[in-house]
Amino acid sequence: MGRIETVWVGRGGQGIVTATYIIANAAIIDGYYAIANPEFGAERRGAPVKAFLTISDAPIEDQEPIKMPDVAIVFDDKLIDLMRFVLDAVRPGGYIIINSGKPPEEVKKIVSRDDVYIVVLDAIDIARRHVKLDVPNGPLAGAFSKVMGLPKLESIRQAFENQLGKAVEENFAATKEAFETATVIPPARVDPSARPKGVISTTSAFLAGPYEIVEWTAVNKGGVVFPGTSLHYRTGGWRIEKPVIDHAKCIMCRKCWLYCPDDAVIEAWREVEGPRGRKFRMKAIEFDYDFCKGCSVCAEVCPTGAIQMVREI
Repeated sequence: MGRIETVWVGRGGQGIVTATYIIANAAIIDGYYAIANPEFGAERRGAPVKAFLTISDAPIEDQEPIKMPDVAIVFDDKLIDLMRFVLDAVRPGGYIIINSGKPPEEVKKIVSRDDVYIVVLDAIDIARRHVKLDVPNGPLAGAFSKVMGLPKLESIRQAFENQLGKAVEENFAATKEAFETATVIPPARVDPSARPKGVISTTSAFLAGPYEIVEWTAVNKGGVVFPGTSLHYRTGGWRIEKPVIDHAKCIMCRKCWLYCPDDAVIEAWREVEGPRGRKFRMKAIEFDYDFCKGCSVCAEVCPTGAIQMVREI
């Protein structure tokens, strides 16, 4: 087998770190050597996370960050553009495993690489049916086992018992279904001598958002800087579902606005046409999708059922 280097990317709360520990544990049960190293900024739900996992049939003596992985596992297809550099760094002939509810061919177009295997599965749907949670780590572990040929499914089950100690059968059922149903799109061409488009930077700056890195000579005396603002940190990419409103059912009670924890419910003017063709403006409820995290509180408190949650991933 040699050595397999992998990078797992997602958001806090999706089980990225747990997934790497599960696979590492299962690989060790199978007789391999493995090491898993997570890397993240703010330790909170929704924050971008990446983790490195190396599996080898020989002792692993280095713990350096992986720059050109054999496999990249993406927990959220909305991270593809943000983490494009990770996908570009996968070695030709390697694997990109993606959690997405989109058709596999559409995902292939978004990835925009024809020299790697692209593996697509709706891990959220599988997890919801078996685990009753939006946590795709078990199904993605199953997809990894399918395409890499290791670790064994039974070893993953044992790793669930070792790492979790609960909901073992539910998680294993999700893993097994993903193993059986994940779609694999083979590469159109592979040049064994080719190198990937780029490498993964060793800096963690990308984890938190778009920042300008400046030399120390450009910092004001005393280190005084302008305060930051959450307006520059758009959290809409965190959500799995988004709220959609049927204005015909909305009675403008504003309960959604009152209960929204992120101030993402807004009143906006919209132009409508009356029964006799007259056009007039009226206020309506809308959503600021740049900051809506998809918590579904608005849909739960809506008294008329005007707000429905719609899958995005």
